[in-house]
Amino acid sequence: MAVSIEGFMQWLQTPYATVLFTFIGLAFLVTEFLTRPVWSWVGTVGVLFLGAVFVAHLWSGSHWWGMAVFALGAALVIVETHILPGRGIFALLGFLCIFAGMREAITIQSHPLFALVVSSILTLMSMVVFFLYLPKSHLWREMQHRMQISMPASWEAQRELLGAEGITVTDLTPGGVAQIGGVNLRVLTEREFLPAHTPVRVAEVRPDGVVVEPLSKPTHSEVEQS
Repeated sequence: MAVSIEGFMQWLQTPYATVLFTFIGLAFLVTEFLTRPVWSWVGTVGVLFLGAVFVAHLWSGSHWWGMAVFALGAALVIVETHILPGRGIFALLGFLCIFAGMREAITIQSHPLFALVVSSILTLMSMVVFFLYLPKSHLWREMQHRMQISMPASWEAQRELLGAEGITVTDLTPGGVAQIGGVNLRVLTEREFLPAHTPVRVAEVRPDGVVVEPLSKPTHSEVEQS
């Protein structure tokens, strides 16, 4: 068993195996970033493929830092898509790190040109797919909704929202975004989780925010009448 593991690790250190596993891992991660609102098995598979390459190079003690730089690049892309979206700086830095990391990890003394060409092609493909399909993705629509959030300026205007109906744009956990009267507002709910696209009603307006409840929930007047 130990021999087979060692043989597999040695095979992963070859340039072709490294390229294959890196390409598959990148494909799964890009799919995860662009199509999934939450982390799923797709991203996990991508991490496993990239992790296998990283462990193999760490196992040999050579070129391991290349995979470390690659991992840093992937982390920067995650920062761009999930933490500080909209600027593109972290994504560009991330792809530069991905390029540098792949080039170092694939480089063999007799194949420096091979490493340069392959890492360049894979990085460019990832960048094209990422920036071409990002505007069409669920993630981008989510970012657009968040950037369009507004709030009535005065307390009187906020009070006018009481009883208004709308629909949640994002999950409320308990805070999130809902569209009330055609305007995206930062709202919150109490004691329950509300998924996106749930019809809601403004139940209360407080200094700390607008409180909404599911539209199927009866109003106070309905409760009194019953």
